[in-house]
Amino acid sequence: MRFTHALQGILLLSAISKNVHGFQSITPSARSHVVVPSTAITTLSSYHPRTFQLQSSTSSAETSSPTAGSATTPDMTAYANGYKTVFNEISCSLGEPSEGTLPSDLVGTYYRCGPAMFSAGSLPPPKNSLVKPKQPPVPDGVDPTRMVLHPFEGDGAVLAVTFHGDQKPETSEDGAETVDASGKVTTRFRYVRTNAFTNERKKGKKLYTGMESTRSMSSSSTVGNDLPLPFHRHHLLPGLNKQRKNTSNTRTVYFGKKLLSLWSGGLPYKLDSLALSTDGRSQLGGVIKKEDSALGGKAAFDAKRNRMLFYGVDEESNASTLNLYEFNSKFQPITENDGVVQAKLPGLAMIYDFAVTDNFAVFVQPVLKVNGMQYMLGKEPGKTISMEGEPSLVHIVGRAGSRNAGEIRTFQIPFDGVDEANLQFINAYESDDGTIIFDAIRSDGSTKSGGGSNTKWPWASSLSDYRNMASKTSLWRYKVHPQRGFISKDCLNNDQVYFGVVNPDASASVHRYVYAAAGATGSDVAPPQGIVKYDVESNTQERWFPQSYEFCGEPMYAKKQGDDSEDGGYILSVLFNGKEEKSEVIVLKATNISQGPIARVPIGISVPHGYHGCFASGDEANWRHDEIERRAKLSDKMETRGSMWNEVKSDFSGLGLRFDDMEEYFGDLM
Repeated sequence: MRFTHALQGILLLSAISKNVHGFQSITPSARSHVVVPSTAITTLSSYHPRTFQLQSSTSSAETSSPTAGSATTPDMTAYANGYKTVFNEISCSLGEPSEGTLPSDLVGTYYRCGPAMFSAGSLPPPKNSLVKPKQPPVPDGVDPTRMVLHPFEGDGAVLAVTFHGDQKPETSEDGAETVDASGKVTTRFRYVRTNAFTNERKKGKKLYTGMESTRSMSSSSTVGNDLPLPFHRHHLLPGLNKQRKNTSNTRTVYFGKKLLSLWSGGLPYKLDSLALSTDGRSQLGGVIKKEDSALGGKAAFDAKRNRMLFYGVDEESNASTLNLYEFNSKFQPITENDGVVQAKLPGLAMIYDFAVTDNFAVFVQPVLKVNGMQYMLGKEPGKTISMEGEPSLVHIVGRAGSRNAGEIRTFQIPFDGVDEANLQFINAYESDDGTIIFDAIRSDGSTKSGGGSNTKWPWASSLSDYRNMASKTSLWRYKVHPQRGFISKDCLNNDQVYFGVVNPDASASVHRYVYAAAGATGSDVAPPQGIVKYDVESNTQERWFPQSYEFCGEPMYAKKQGDDSEDGGYILSVLFNGKEEKSEVIVLKATNISQGPIARVPIGISVPHGYHGCFASGDEANWRHDEIERRAKLSDKMETRGSMWNEVKSDFSGLGLRFDDMEEYFGDLM
């Protein structure tokens, strides 16, 4: 199946006869509803990146400290060390900064998710397990048959760091005094016990190979096998099967006192917020009706209403169905529309990200060519789908409870030679005239220097290897109006960036500041290493880079207690030291990024390069160290009971308890 420039031959959305304030759905016969006004169509030659100028404070910082804060050529041998399997988890550890002091007004828990097992089945089951793996854990690279072919295929693990602020010890009723955690953190690191992880753990070998042919294919000029996040994220065979391995390694979401880990293509896994033990797959309190349904790897927060939105796509070659779920602050579906709206999308919709505004959810769908024979026979992404080199589609979907709930408007994004595939949304909002504005990180696979595929671990031990697999990325701003159509897209900055975020309090609202991980070679492709802050109003940037052998991941904004300004809080990130193979959590002031970390907290292990996380602020997520330790010990103890471990079902945790899921169903009655 092939999309043409005018979307001929594609079934679009079912007609809805009513027009609410000019908001109409597209119909199969009304191609004019897929509108790009002629005045809005922009050619590549008319795009002019708005170059950000460094603030004077940044320049002086880099001049006075040329080896700490300034960008240098990355040490790629050190970077490649960040793709090594973690063989030892952290149950619970109390730590303090090795440098600097933690602010007393930094209170809450930082979660981050990412792949951590690259040699499959390398965490032994409990000692009392009745099933013993035939093969013991092996170091990475020793047994090629156990190595994953892309970091994204690695089993997911979650890091949790609770910042205790100035929490003082207390005396319990029995006279015992709690631990003094003032100025300290409590750290945990644990694998998500997915079904696939448990199966490979029992066997001691790799069992899931459905994506290997795709990973082995050359993806030159495409983003299919990109580092760090590929466009091909799951096998196209739907449902629960051995071809589609849910690694639960992409994003953590803490909301309504519940913690989830997400992966595009399957259900999320619910984790214990304190111990990180796995409760099992979650159907979000029954809102997702089928156990074999697929949820996207992104959740979008509406700060004004204190709501969280998720989405899933039922993918079919001819037409797909978008499911949009909306939850209130207690993680219950909102009453309007039962918290769910659906919309039909044209063709095979491979969508991995979205953003929300006051009234809408925004999705971007790249146009794909589907090989019908391959789709019927094997459904391997690399053989089945390819980019069409045509305008991508932006879908504006009315949120549940809005006057346009469930209605959709679709517009073409003018094609400038680069597909809008693998677009990473940062934030979206509505202007006073109704224009939807969203900032995103855009990938350009045409800049790759080679064949675009390297399945040999550790994948990127030289800069040329990395540039062979990683696309050029840059910061862009898009504007579209629900009635007038697509307006414009502009490159805000052409430097290599990753993992853009805003202050969560600005989510779905106007934002001024964007924080991102940045490459060290300017506009040239390089791995994420430093931290950059963009001021999209003044067109300036402020940045900090660590040593050449140190690499930062996604920056995460952490609210400062008592401060409601957009940049008055802190930026957290996991920094990997590839020279010493150690990891730290670093803390920077959001108002002074160029100053660098005000505190460095050793994690205690080497944490691999990760993906997305979140920060749960306030006392709600500031559990006492003693409480976390008790929960962690209980979790460890129950998992060591081999009989229970062997009997556990897919929807149950090692604890064999699902009290939290009862909360999901019965809410305030408990």
